[in-house]
Amino acid sequence: MTDPRDALDQDLEPIIMAVTRADRDGAIRLAVAAFMRGQDHPLVRLLVAEGLEADGRTDEAIDLLQKVAAEAPEEAEGWRRLGDLLARRGRLEEALAALSRALDIDPDMYLTLALAGAVSFRLADLDRAEGHYRRAARLAPNEAEPLGALAAIAARRGDAETARDLGQRALAQGPSLSAQMALARADVLQGRFQAAEDRMSRLLERRDLDPDARVGLLDLRAETRDALNRPADTFADYSARNRLIEAGVAPRIERELAERKVEQVLRLGHYFSHTPKEPWRTAPPPDPTEPAHVFLVGFPRSGTTLLEKALAGHPDIVTLEETDHLDRAAGHWLAGAAELDHLARLSAAEADLCRKDYWDGVRAQRGEAASPKVIVDKMPLHSISLPLVAKLFPRAKILFAIRDPRDVVLSCFRRRFQINAAMYEFLNLNRAAHFYCQVMDLVQIYRNLLPLQILDVRHERVVADFDDELRTILRFIGCDWDPCVRTFAERAGSALRTPSDPQLARGLNADGVDQWRRYAGQMAPVLAQLDPWVRHLGYSASPRQWGYKAQILTPTSPRPIPTSPPKS
Repeated sequence: MTDPRDALDQDLEPIIMAVTRADRDGAIRLAVAAFMRGQDHPLVRLLVAEGLEADGRTDEAIDLLQKVAAEAPEEAEGWRRLGDLLARRGRLEEALAALSRALDIDPDMYLTLALAGAVSFRLADLDRAEGHYRRAARLAPNEAEPLGALAAIAARRGDAETARDLGQRALAQGPSLSAQMALARADVLQGRFQAAEDRMSRLLERRDLDPDARVGLLDLRAETRDALNRPADTFADYSARNRLIEAGVAPRIERELAERKVEQVLRLGHYFSHTPKEPWRTAPPPDPTEPAHVFLVGFPRSGTTLLEKALAGHPDIVTLEETDHLDRAAGHWLAGAAELDHLARLSAAEADLCRKDYWDGVRAQRGEAASPKVIVDKMPLHSISLPLVAKLFPRAKILFAIRDPRDVVLSCFRRRFQINAAMYEFLNLNRAAHFYCQVMDLVQIYRNLLPLQILDVRHERVVADFDDELRTILRFIGCDWDPCVRTFAERAGSALRTPSDPQLARGLNADGVDQWRRYAGQMAPVLAQLDPWVRHLGYSASPRQWGYKAQILTPTSPRPIPTSPPKS
């Protein structure tokens, strides 16, 4: 009888020899043949996964590598390759977790350190990215890319001189796309916009760029063209960038989502337009031991980050990072009509269980910090989940951020988000406008049905009269005025985690007010779609006609809701 170990050796020996000869294609062919014979050695699976990736079957490669990681968790290379593919699919949090496992096993893997630094940078965790790249630079002092990446981090932090120094040192050692981008961003920081655009245009002519690199270059060139007041060229770059991103993520979105976010909004709008009202007028008794609770919602890019950073400075307030504790604890109640009917008549015991899950998540995020007077949960699209708030937290106050719909939709289209079910809609201008209208329609239905305590806060008014608006907000949530709310720029500058943070780090300014007017020609296809909400919210066709205070608004009757999202 043949010893199974002999068969394994017979399969592995030629594969190892091919790997040693750097015969990648031959090694993959041999590994596939061995795999088909039933061999499941980690090396065989790693090579088969590499072959799948080369054939464009990335999702199958990820599935195979996840099995390798589960069955051979001590194999650092398996974790590294899994992290690499997850990052290419835009699954950045999962990618970083896999790469961290690889570094736990072998902390001196240069490729893993560089990849973990890149993923951390894309997640805007600049401190972690810097740590990985500094270690990579020590391990490979002659490599240009770690220095180039450190230059990019300095540029992201607004340190043009350090970015320029590190970038030039990197290029002296060899080619580095990160260094080139860091030098371009240093040019932007120092007002040399044409030099930055010229550098990006030269780089974009290269034929060897991968999609992620091209996305980054288009993003930065669009920023420089905006500064040069060339809106048509700027919009063209953002459009090209978004098409590249969509091409990369669309297969995952289509595979993983049972329903798109806009489809969920349409479904909820239909349900709440026809449901009996009385069961939604009451809620299970609240927990009297809970702190004062505020949900900061609205639509993305409506000013929620400014409000969150300002409130975070108040000594009696703790703001939560954007983690969806509400969906984790109770999102299943929004899954369908039967679940919503049950939510309408939720028992006290069921409500208590959901609240416990919610607060357990909050405590896990915050650690053992002292209990604050007020907790602010900032998640803009909790707007969609307001029925959960009404049933689980009936005493909660809701701050609803409002901004000119035209500025909101333009900003959503322009900014580069980590792609999830909601942010996917922003990759196309028409879809972004449609999603905005459907969310706002749904919230208006909620306002007429649910017993919610809502304060609408207009972004333009906060910018124009910050202290007065913050006093109004603080009174609404039960806090006294404190001048520390003015220090939001410091907190934004230390984080740089959201698309708003770099803007807020410059302090209070009105640069984003009426920004859409510069892009009126490019916005023309969606202006008619947005116009009902422009008028409903009281925005004028003339620029900068503010002069109203934040106030609790009584909405008009709900606008009719379309039955399906646009396809393009």
